[in-house]
Amino acid sequence: MVDQKAAGQLESHLLYKDILLARVNNEYTKVGQLSQQGVEQFPTEARFYLYLAKSFSQSGNYLEALKHLTQGLALEPQNSEILVAIGGTLDGWGKPHDAKGFYQAALAVDPANAQAISHLFNLSLAECDWSFFPKLPDMLKALEQANTLGNPFNILPLTDAPGLHKSHLMHRDRSMQKNVVKNDKFKPQVSPGEKIRIGYFSSDFHNHATMFLLGKFFENHDRDRFEVFLYDLQELVDTDVGRQIRSNAQSYVSLVGMTDMQAAERARADGLDIAVDMKGYTKGCRPLIFSQRVAPTQVSYLGYPGTSGISNMDYFVGDPVTVPAKNRRFFNEKIIYMPNCYQANDNLRPHPDVIPSKAELGLPEDKFIFCSLNNPNKVTPVEYDIWMRLLHAVPDSVLWILAPSEHQKKNLTDEAAARGIGPERLVFAGRVSTKAHLARLPQADLFLDTFNCCAHTTASETLWSGVPLITKPGEQFASRVAASLLTAIGCEDLITQSAEDYFDLALKLAQDPEALGQIKQRLKDNLWTTPLYDSESYLRDFQDLMEKAVTRQRSGQAPKHLFLGEEPTSPKKNAR
Repeated sequence: MVDQKAAGQLESHLLYKDILLARVNNEYTKVGQLSQQGVEQFPTEARFYLYLAKSFSQSGNYLEALKHLTQGLALEPQNSEILVAIGGTLDGWGKPHDAKGFYQAALAVDPANAQAISHLFNLSLAECDWSFFPKLPDMLKALEQANTLGNPFNILPLTDAPGLHKSHLMHRDRSMQKNVVKNDKFKPQVSPGEKIRIGYFSSDFHNHATMFLLGKFFENHDRDRFEVFLYDLQELVDTDVGRQIRSNAQSYVSLVGMTDMQAAERARADGLDIAVDMKGYTKGCRPLIFSQRVAPTQVSYLGYPGTSGISNMDYFVGDPVTVPAKNRRFFNEKIIYMPNCYQANDNLRPHPDVIPSKAELGLPEDKFIFCSLNNPNKVTPVEYDIWMRLLHAVPDSVLWILAPSEHQKKNLTDEAAARGIGPERLVFAGRVSTKAHLARLPQADLFLDTFNCCAHTTASETLWSGVPLITKPGEQFASRVAASLLTAIGCEDLITQSAEDYFDLALKLAQDPEALGQIKQRLKDNLWTTPLYDSESYLRDFQDLMEKAVTRQRSGQAPKHLFLGEEPTSPKKNAR
């Protein structure tokens, strides 16, 4: 009898290991089959219900997933992993507010549950619910001790700690490497004059903010030097933008339905010289593909504002402002330094023909318009305190802030009231198309940036619209992007170095129409005479740097920090 019980435990354990291995390899059909087998053979073991539910969630069958999670929770009511899975399922189903409650329940059982902390951060910030902030130091400490950040993107707005990001992402990479096949021996057959094969990996080849930044980036590659390959990480989204992008590539391949290993093998079959990951740890990412190395040179670019921590990722594209020399230690990769700004910008995007009136936007005609149209999850009490102080100091002003949901509006109104500001001082903006957003932006007087994770695409749209933006960079890349954009457009005087300087400059410009007008005129004048929106020069510089990286690899040299010309001692400010 004892031997039979032990045999059953061993069989259960081996089946569970097979499930975990299948999950690591993104073999979701196999996960479902093995988990179903586990539920049938071991109906009192909650873990099999958990993974069967995860397989249903992966396919979008959230109701079936919740049914199995409920069964698992009945077996183990204090199982924090199941509570987290219920939260994730509800979030995936489009019920984030309900999901928050299950993450909170998981933390009541296990205050150190890293996944619950990470997801609670994300959903709370998305609702402008800052009730967790008194516990933030303990929660961050729990993540540090757990050697995981959950989703690393979720803590970027909460702490300016690039060293923490690097150490934990490198730990994650060491864990991933146990389950990947190493492919670091590449012997490309290079003939004289052979073109460089460059592959871009993204899930955003459609009407996405990244593609609006890039414009004709893929189309305008020098076809005498490069062959462009696109690898889609998600189901095809059929849009005009996507069709245009796909039609101008040598090859377009969907990696959907492939395991990470299969996807890596498929890309390697194309004989790429350089693979560019445009996702990092943002929605739709698949970092395990790059852990297995798909090209002799691999580059992290544009998607994720920080190191990948992946040992097989050779380079990260930055610039002298986003990654000054003293901050290179925060990156696992060597830095490819764009000479001006790392961020691509499309100078063919139209300026609006018609700007909606303030009345149409719900804005007062006779008030100063402070603006923050960053994603709400970037806003914290630190910035909000300053913004409310500004509203007190400038009585004839309002704050125009992005808040599409009722939860956001209520929480922001309550937080304003707690700081002595009435609801009439807040004007809430909803989400609109990029075209409509560019049309409404010129009605703002001054854009107030967030700190730890500042405006990125939103900053370039704001400056394109002629609206001054005040920023305060920190140490991590995510906090320094707006400063890079302001430097590239010749408005470094809008970069502040402390919270008090930030407040003082915003107050001065709100009270000094002449000074504000001069900055607006300079933005308008510099639009075509500074590097930020010089799409053609940007692509030439980018291609030259990619070629340097490939040439270095082909000659057998290890990656190093790359520059065009000599290493700059300070950010370039040269006009074109």
